[in-house]
Amino acid sequence: MLPLLLLQPAAQPTGTALTASNSENLVSGMVSNGDYRIYNVEKCDYNVTLFSVYPVFAAHQIEWNTMGKTMAWWSVLIGLPKTADISETEKVRFYASGAKHVAKVAKGLHLTGKRVLDFGCGLGRLSFAFANQLGATVTCVDQSVHHLRIAEQEWAKRKKAGAVEFVASSPDLLAPMAKTRFDFVHSVIALQHMVPALQVVYLEQLCDLLIPGGSGWLQIPHKTPGAVDTGCDMGASIRQGGMQMHSTPLHALKKLFRRRGCRADITDAGRSYIGDDAGRSAFVKLRKRKAGGEPGQSAEAQSATP
Repeated sequence: MLPLLLLQPAAQPTGTALTASNSENLVSGMVSNGDYRIYNVEKCDYNVTLFSVYPVFAAHQIEWNTMGKTMAWWSVLIGLPKTADISETEKVRFYASGAKHVAKVAKGLHLTGKRVLDFGCGLGRLSFAFANQLGATVTCVDQSVHHLRIAEQEWAKRKKAGAVEFVASSPDLLAPMAKTRFDFVHSVIALQHMVPALQVVYLEQLCDLLIPGGSGWLQIPHKTPGAVDTGCDMGASIRQGGMQMHSTPLHALKKLFRRRGCRADITDAGRSYIGDDAGRSAFVKLRKRKAGGEPGQSAEAQSATP
């Protein structure tokens, strides 16, 4: 098994001292109040730092980048051809399916000119819809630079409204965002392919990235089949490789969001987005606590504040 730095039993949430100011907590998920930031992975009964999860992240990032070069469209929506490119007719249907999804999850939201973070955006299927339909300024985040390169090319052909920027991610999700915060965060069929430790790391930071009063919609499995979830053994996940399915239990989801100042309304969504015999999915609606910020101030206004 690969050595995992600072992997600790949950009963020992200590950190190694760093020199860091409180302002650095806003721009990196690596530190917290002068120490390495500790993430509690309740499902696996241990704590991790970002150093702990980089080996498993890097291993799977290579695989997703490979799929981005050889079968990008299939890797986002199984059922499409396992080829480097698909027909324009198939692309039109692909992006139309994203528009339907966004119409549901963003119903009643006024996102014109607001900032939206689409995590695990792949080829921009949903990012484009947030921009074109709602006039949002969208940050499309993915671990695969090859998916993002195709998405950027497609956006140039399909742009109608709003704006989309493309950002390659690492476990430190806060770092590339600097002090930018968002009115709405979104993720679907992305977190499920990450081990529980990475799920916790990203979910906490997605809450961190919301403005006070901001909201979000996330999909993640809360139960996977079988008595053992190999995702807790990150070395085993690396050796197994391929497209995997992992989960974080409902009670753990509520607790981790509460720790970061977000209220989470969670519903069981059955097999939505994960297919037969893959466990059970959850839909999470987030709302960031308003304390510490102006109740209605947009992310655009906050990022412009010195």
